[in-house]
Amino acid sequence: MKTSLSIMLMLTLLSCAANPSNIQPAAVSRVPYTTMPCPNLRMQIDQEISSLETLSGQQISQRNWDIALNLILIPGVGALTGDHEVAIAESKGKIVVMQDEYATRCIET
Repeated sequence: MKTSLSIMLMLTLLSCAANPSNIQPAAVSRVPYTTMPCPNLRMQIDQEISSLETLSGQQISQRNWDIALNLILIPGVGALTGDHEVAIAESKGKIVVMQDEYATRCIET
């Protein structure tokens, strides 16, 4: 009984969408940002941060739905609903690269 309950709990947790804060940035090329004027780069950073906030909200919502589906229905069914993990990783990667480029070229010390 304990073993089957443990397996069900593990399936429930493993089949949920990842928490946005646990998603690592993806590797993104710096090339598109190396010649971008500083004001445009700053605007791109702000837009990407806004996009990441939207994606994170959607991911949290998806995670909540996955947990509910797994608890109400069959454990593991939440894994079939999809999530925004790849888009969040790419967005985080872009922000890292753009902020680094901005700090290197656009901030006067």
